Formats: sequence, C-alpha cells, structure tokens
Amino acid sequence: MVNGLGSKMSWTFQVPFFKEKMNLIIFHNRGVGKSSRPDYPYTMEMFVEDIKNFLEHLDIKKKIHLCGISMGGMIAQHFVIKYPDLVKTLILCATSAKYDPTPVVEAFRLMEQFELEEQFMIKAKNLYSRTFIKRLKQDNDLYEALKNEFVIDATRLQDIVNQAAAISNHDTSNLLQTINHPTLIIGGTKDRIIPTAEHSILLHSKIPNSKLEILEGLGHGFNNEIPDKTNEIIWNFIKQHLS
Repeated sequence: MVNGLGSKMSWTFQVPFFKEKMNLIIFHNRGVGKSSRPDYPYTMEMFVEDIKNFLEHLDIKKKIHLCGISMGGMIAQHFVIKYPDLVKTLILCATSAKYDPTPVVEAFRLMEQFELEEQFMIKAKNLYSRTFIKRLKQDNDLYEALKNEFVIDATRLQDIVNQAAAISNHDTSNLLQTINHPTLIIGGTKDRIIPTAEHSILLHSKIPNSKLEILEGLGHGFNNEIPDKTNEIIWNFIKQHLS
C-alpha cells in the first residue's frame, strides 16, 4: 500500500484487517515520517525505484497486489507501467492520471502559521465529508488516532514541495491503455481534492481491465470514513485474483 502526498500512514484502519489475511507492506515515502527527507525535488522515477529497491531488500519474489491512494495511486501507475511483471493486481484510490498539486502546496503554505492541531483540522475539512467531520468532533478516540498520525513526525512544507514536484510531472494519460492488470478504481463523490467525476472515471475509461467503485457522499479520505466498507471492497477484489 502506497501513501498519498505528505502522508505517513494513510492506511491506519486498513492495517489491522489486511495483516491478518496476507503479507502486508506499507512504508513511508521519501520525504515523510521516519524515511529520509532529502531537500530536493523528487520525481516519480525516484518513488518507483524506492518501491522496487524495497521489494528487493525484503526478497519479495511473488507478484504483488499494489494499492495506492492519492499520490500513492500515481506512483502505483508508474510502477505497474515500468515493472508490469512484478504486479498481479492494481488498486487505485482517490487518484488521477494527471494532477496539478499547486492548490495543495499553497494550502500547506498558508497552514504554516497555525499550530499542528489547528493544521490537522484544516486538513481534515478538505480530506473528509461534512458528515465525517461532525463525527470526528464527537468521537475523541477517532480524533486522537487521526490527529496523532498527522502531528507525530509531522510533514514539513519543504517535504510537501519536494513531493509535489513529482506530481507536477506526473502524466500517464497516454499510457493507461498499456495496463492490462486487473484494476480496481475507487473514488468518493465528495472528494474536493481529486474529484471523482473528473479523475476516477477517466482512469476507468482508459484502463482496459478495470472496475470502478464510486462511493456516494464520501471525501478524499474515504478509507478513514468507512474503513470496514473500504476493506471489504478491496479484499473482495483481491480474493478474485489470489490464485
């Protein structure tokens, strides 16, 4: 599972479920969390090779079920295009074939004037639906779990800028038809960051062997909003391709 822009762990509520069913690999992308944070613009090629090198380090020989959310979904596209023989299935969540990250970078730049907890709530309002934000304000355990993910080893502006450089040059629009792997595409109708109507549907139209799941009323972080349903959708898809 590959994380999104500036995310240390986009899969908080997926880990307990999937680790009981399969060998699960999640890591911090360069530029966030406990991974190194070299201060220069990153490229998709760097992220792809990070995954390749990590798989080799772990001596993973079997084909993988590759799942990415947001920027992680962009990285996953590049990975499967470059290393098709290493991938069994592809799962693309809240992502795009081409995306301008400038608004996201500017939002992070403006947030710098606030304390980390205030930054978290600003980010949450963009990531999640209004219904989930109400729940977040009422459920202290849920609030603390997601807040801690954001504030511990917090992502810095320079990290966002460096990761965004890779997104700026990301464009798989003319290569998607070469992806022949079984592919699951998931998007929420209330995604304000990467609108499903524009991006997920385009991916589905261009990837030949793809299935599209549209989640009504959910935002960019739908996997946190409805973790059980997200897990079910992804696991049911993977189960079809285990043999």
